[in-house]
Amino acid sequence: MNTSTVTPEIATFAQSVRAALADLSAEEVDDLTEGLEADLAESLAEDLRRTLPDPVAYAAELRLAAGLPGRTDAGKRGIGNAWDDLRRQTSGVVQGNPTLAAVADFLEVLRPAWWVLRAWIAAWLLAALFGMQVGYGLGALSSIPLLVFAVVSIQWGRGRWQFPGLRGIVVAGNVIAVVALLPVVTASQSWDDGSEYNAGFESGLSSGYGGESEGLFFNGQPLENIYVYDAAGQKLSGVQLFDVQGRPLVPNREADDTQIQQTPATLETGAEAFNVYPLQITRMTWDDYGDLVPDPNPDPGKVAAYADGPFIKVPAVLTPPAAAIPPVSVPEKVAKPND
Repeated sequence: MNTSTVTPEIATFAQSVRAALADLSAEEVDDLTEGLEADLAESLAEDLRRTLPDPVAYAAELRLAAGLPGRTDAGKRGIGNAWDDLRRQTSGVVQGNPTLAAVADFLEVLRPAWWVLRAWIAAWLLAALFGMQVGYGLGALSSIPLLVFAVVSIQWGRGRWQFPGLRGIVVAGNVIAVVALLPVVTASQSWDDGSEYNAGFESGLSSGYGGESEGLFFNGQPLENIYVYDAAGQKLSGVQLFDVQGRPLVPNREADDTQIQQTPATLETGAEAFNVYPLQITRMTWDDYGDLVPDPNPDPGKVAAYADGPFIKVPAVLTPPAAAIPPVSVPEKVAKPND
């Protein structure tokens, strides 16, 4: 059996022919150009003096032989046809490079995964539009909107549903999905169930809650630091505080108002944490240029107070607070006949 090599010139020519037929449907283009590269390679192998014709003229001959109308005015072609042109031209370049061709073959296998992924992106964006994005994380594979979008995306990807203008919609949807992929994944993880616990350790600790009215307050006054003592009344250090949702409890960090600056602790992950108490406090002062800078002559008493806390030791705890026990409902007494 004789085999012929499809050269890059043949691949480029074939893609140019398909581009000239791009105003036709994908099925018609496939019918007209099926086996084109192999036929050309065999013809050129039999006649080495033969050269490739003009691809546009060749495409016109294919139309005429199939009884199809001439090429539609390029100015009236939509985004879908333009996308097909680009895809075919890119395919010609890829097929001429063995490495790129291998990568393209691998990505072709992953197309169904992309259909599902773009459906999830569409479902998340729709939910976010109505403020309902919570629960639409990467694990949300059973929600009804996602299933609907998945069916539509898969059917479009398989070419099962066709109507005028569909290719333009699919191309626009793919572009939006690619652009929104990273932001949506990041946002969905921050809104997903339980993710605030991980965010507290990995990314949220060093950020605090920037804002003039945020951070820890007591009776309307901002808390600059917290001093923790154990059951024996001994002062502790390196204590991390979180609320019930896993969010780090950070102090008020408005140095402009308090004229103090807290130094964060460093976690084993390398992240900085402002919820590790007690924090190291630096007294700040205004310099001649109106900027807050470390006070070169801080009050020794205040420095010692910040470092040592309000007490060296506090009374020990004899009886720790008991864990909350849910009330037990007692069934009402059933009256006997003689009662």
